[in-house]
Amino acid sequence: MNDIQRVGDLEIVQDLEFQRRAWAIQRLSWIGWGLIAVGALAGLFGSGPLSRGNVSSPSDSLQLEYDRFGRFHAPAKLKIILGAGSEQNGKVKVWLSRSYLESAEVQQVTPQPEWVEASPDRLTYVFRTTALDRPTAVTFYLQPDQVGRQTGQVGVTTGPTLRFNQLIYP
Repeated sequence: MNDIQRVGDLEIVQDLEFQRRAWAIQRLSWIGWGLIAVGALAGLFGSGPLSRGNVSSPSDSLQLEYDRFGRFHAPAKLKIILGAGSEQNGKVKVWLSRSYLESAEVQQVTPQPEWVEASPDRLTYVFRTTALDRPTAVTFYLQPDQVGRQTGQVGVTTGPTLRFNQLIYP
């Protein structure tokens, strides 16, 4: 309800109910922007403590470092750390689930694999190696091709399997 009040020589029209609603909306907006700022600092939209994921097998013979959050068509990487005992006959076979690779394009693999084997549910990258007496890293540089939650699996043919989740922003 509009109430006309006289303050000195001025007549002021006030709608206190509307003003209270506007203040409530303003407070909610400030809280929302604050939450967005805290999320950005924490790593929900880029680098920060929440942005990096790390999973490992119980024996630590296989570890995976990955980005929990990514952007559509922006560079991303998966770093697989192989422990001792991963090699067999001078070769290490690292695989990625085909369902994950259908949502991302592999741009580069470091070190370069000797060859790649395809099967219905995975792609296996074969690397020549000597006996692994210390941890060795294989890095996959990817470009996400789909937006949303992506679930992937990575493993060594003769060893453990790791599961990971990513959220790809538009």
